[in-house]
Amino acid sequence: MANLLLLPFEIKKEKSKDEFIVRDHPSTVIETPSIFNYVDLPDTSYILDLPSETINSGGLSAIQLETIIYSCQRHEQNLSDGSRAGFLIGDGAGVGKGRIAAGIIFENFIRGRKKSIWFSISTDLKYDAEGDLRDIGCADKIAVHAVNKLKNFTARTDVTESTKEGVIFCTYSDLINELSSSKKRLLCLEQLLKWCGPNFDGVIVFDECHLTNDINFSGSTNKRKTELAVLQLQNMLPNARIVYISTTAVSEPRSMASMVRLGLWGQDTPFKDFGEFLENVKNFGEIAGDMIAMEMRQRGSYVNRQLSFKDVTYQVVEVCQLPKFITTYDSSVKLWVHLRQSFTEAAELMDLGPKAQKIMWTNFWSAHHKFFRCLCISVKVTHAVKLASEAVKRGESVVIGFQSTGEAYTLQKIPDDGSAMPNFVSTAKMIMQSLVEKHFPASDGLQLLADTCNNKGGTVGGKRKSVSNPVGTPKRIKQESTDDPSYCEIIDSSDASAPVFDYHSDSEADLYLKDEAAVEDRRIKLEKTSLIRQRLLEKIEELGTVLPPNWIDQLIGEFGGPKNVAEISSRKGRLVQKNNGMVQYEPRSEKDVPLDLINIRERERFMNGEKKIAIVSAAASCGISLHADRRAKNQSRRIYISLELPNSAELALQQFGCTHRSNQAKAPKFILLVPELAGERRSALIVANRLQFLGASFKNQRLDEGSTEFYLEEVSEYDCAVRDAMNVITDQKSPFVQIPPDYKDYFFGDIKAALTELGLASSNILPLINDGVPEMLNRILGIPVDLQANLLEYCNCVRSIISNQEKMDGDNGVKILHLGFNKCVHHRKVLKLTYQTSKNPIAPAKIDLHEIEVDGGMDWRTAEEKWLPKSGHQADEGIYLSKEKAYDKRDIMLVRRLKTVSDGDKGDLKYTVIRPSTGVQLLPQSLAEITKKYIPQISWQNLAKIEPKWLWDFHYDASKNACIHDYWIQKNTRKHKKNKASFGEGCQEGLRSCATYKLLAGSIFLVWKEIESILKKNNPQWKMQIARVLVGNSNIVGIIIPDNCESQLITCLTKYYPNVNCIMH
Repeated sequence: MANLLLLPFEIKKEKSKDEFIVRDHPSTVIETPSIFNYVDLPDTSYILDLPSETINSGGLSAIQLETIIYSCQRHEQNLSDGSRAGFLIGDGAGVGKGRIAAGIIFENFIRGRKKSIWFSISTDLKYDAEGDLRDIGCADKIAVHAVNKLKNFTARTDVTESTKEGVIFCTYSDLINELSSSKKRLLCLEQLLKWCGPNFDGVIVFDECHLTNDINFSGSTNKRKTELAVLQLQNMLPNARIVYISTTAVSEPRSMASMVRLGLWGQDTPFKDFGEFLENVKNFGEIAGDMIAMEMRQRGSYVNRQLSFKDVTYQVVEVCQLPKFITTYDSSVKLWVHLRQSFTEAAELMDLGPKAQKIMWTNFWSAHHKFFRCLCISVKVTHAVKLASEAVKRGESVVIGFQSTGEAYTLQKIPDDGSAMPNFVSTAKMIMQSLVEKHFPASDGLQLLADTCNNKGGTVGGKRKSVSNPVGTPKRIKQESTDDPSYCEIIDSSDASAPVFDYHSDSEADLYLKDEAAVEDRRIKLEKTSLIRQRLLEKIEELGTVLPPNWIDQLIGEFGGPKNVAEISSRKGRLVQKNNGMVQYEPRSEKDVPLDLINIRERERFMNGEKKIAIVSAAASCGISLHADRRAKNQSRRIYISLELPNSAELALQQFGCTHRSNQAKAPKFILLVPELAGERRSALIVANRLQFLGASFKNQRLDEGSTEFYLEEVSEYDCAVRDAMNVITDQKSPFVQIPPDYKDYFFGDIKAALTELGLASSNILPLINDGVPEMLNRILGIPVDLQANLLEYCNCVRSIISNQEKMDGDNGVKILHLGFNKCVHHRKVLKLTYQTSKNPIAPAKIDLHEIEVDGGMDWRTAEEKWLPKSGHQADEGIYLSKEKAYDKRDIMLVRRLKTVSDGDKGDLKYTVIRPSTGVQLLPQSLAEITKKYIPQISWQNLAKIEPKWLWDFHYDASKNACIHDYWIQKNTRKHKKNKASFGEGCQEGLRSCATYKLLAGSIFLVWKEIESILKKNNPQWKMQIARVLVGNSNIVGIIIPDNCESQLITCLTKYYPNVNCIMH
């Protein structure tokens, strides 16, 4: 869908004579060719009340108005539990989600709903919300109040008294904080509920709502509080008009827990809660997100559009690793191996139980991943600086993006008196040092923890601190290992907090260990483990002299300091190198710019051209605009350099979206820097394939001597290759690919030895393989560089074998089958099953069982409408007739050029051939091949009198029952009898095929368990096949159902959908 235009009646107000001019979106917007976008949205009946000046000004484009209409229409419906239905906006970055939210708020404001709440991830976005309201012409009517500005605990007024109407802007972290009240302190949630009142029916916008599970908090307790607060707010305000905004929610269903108003689980649904819903989603595998989206789209509760990437270019550069970096990396590998051995030895000395060891090792491997990821980032810094400097010289502007900041580790190293330091802080060193200092089992308190875990008891030997929910529990670490915008903030805060093991005094230990001999034995073991820890810290200090500094500080230093770089991040301060060479910590705030406004000011400097380079963290990139806006002074082309990629393509596109937005003067270029290390290539593949899928152009070129070229491949192929390679290495499979030719030693033995040093012996590597390729690649980062390179080369050879085999088997990984593509489709009948409640009369849940006949040929009406050339066509196109007759019969076909070429030899052109009996021919032909036996009708006067329609219909009708021999050869002749003897009475050659399909469409997601059980019971080898067919102007998308399941399915479905109506066509 590009630049969709609304029909006039959709925006006209009743009893109004105003004329409306609906304007196209300033940039091309597309609907991605996913399964769910083939499902038509329901018809609209809602009539907007927005003033004509808002619409005519172009402040809201056609597609934005369409979304507002669907959202407001959805809000007119109730769920079965009586709460008002919500709406999810899944548009990509740059489409204008903030402008849409502002339009929804304005529409409801006009209708008398004067209060709204707008939640988002960052306080900076409050100014963007004000800008969106201003751009649609209602800023003078609707004020935006930042809830954090109301946190004056000495004030005698609260939110309810100081703000009578308008928009309260609140971050998710504010939601669980305290605000002032005239009598007592109240949680922000309580204040908001008081401000709204019990019958509140205004708008609540949850922007970036997928992040409610992963917010920037210091501990899991606060994070859980936020999830509950978001749910409680919706439960306490059942009439509120909820708008969810998330680009990534559907692709990551686990992040949808707070979206209760979508009606996908709960009362009158097959899933009593979100847990059951999520379990059902897993049955659909890779297309789970599409199935959820399809369900919501046909209800009219979801839209998803993207800016076109047609003019965007991207480049993937595999950077070379310098010898100095390789030496540092391999030294780090050796120290991590030593660390693992030391942790193992200490755990045995301290006699740790299984639960305590699980906590210890979870923290260990989490730190291991963070450390090597830091090294992967650092190797890219030099290349990023080179590329950015060259771009600035060409007159372009540069944005460098990354996920994490490492600020908490920097703050650990800053002297209390704020004095200068000789060097920048190495984040990688601090990760390793923090692990040993806080999580190494060298304290008697650790034994108390182990005994508590093993005995499942309370305190032993007297009063002590609770360790029931230590910082860094396995559940929390799993969340830390995700690649989302909040990941950096969780990393920055987790290891900087209290240690996972609660160290206690010797007196407490003495209460527990009364036996003197046991006390002495414990003392000796503590001395040993303490000595091991001290030696580890010394080794870390030694390695720290060559470890790279924090990448942000390094980047700013390479570019000449903060005066040349606009930093947009969550950091409160940074290290700056002074003229004397010393490094000083300085706050990011300026004399006239407070900390909470510094990101806004830095954005302005970049957009005004005062600074040509910006560095942006993932958390700070949400919703901001750094593109070549036609309204901005700096309209130079943006070069986005990714220093650190997430594993999710949607998250990456969201971060890239700060430089690719509507109304841009020039499309950006994205550069993905990829070292030859495990995991990095996979992340780049995910993002690169997604960019190419959306229309971006791939530029493959070398960065410098030593860099290699990057070739795109399917991520699924890459994952299969990694799994197969690891199975071969662990002797689960026999080798079927030769080892790298340049490898001189025993390849499989060296890899297996390196994996064993990482704790991945053959016995325990299988669970990690089953957990997924990303987890496997994260662990493989801990082997030497050259060995990683050879392992990845071996995986690439395996991938080539897999890819070639799939091509030979005809398995191209197609998710959706296009029935009737370039064919005639006849809709024979449809069995409609519906369940309609009085509380939701507009969009009843429904399932349709369609019977579709796909004609292998093509009738004249279809050929004339879709294929027959109109005026202005080329002379070599149109109706062709056979030069010779056969038994007084002449053949007919239609010829069209595949594409128009202004110049060049006609012999190089290819043509599509359409016949009455076979429809569109798959393989194109050259004109020379066609004209051997056929001639254009217009070129021969004797053929001009033949009526094409008559001849076409004659062939079309005859081919239904007569094979080619019966048709072309006169019956009962000698030649006819000879052919019939050769091909038999059941000859099918030349017959016009007609295939019938049963297609189950509609709300199949909700009753999938029952459907699947019936299908597999009758067809044990059945595999789900999603199909799409265009019938008239409507798309039908559903699952192909075998004939032997139809009656059982109807019987089963009528239990849920009692209203049955069969319509014949």
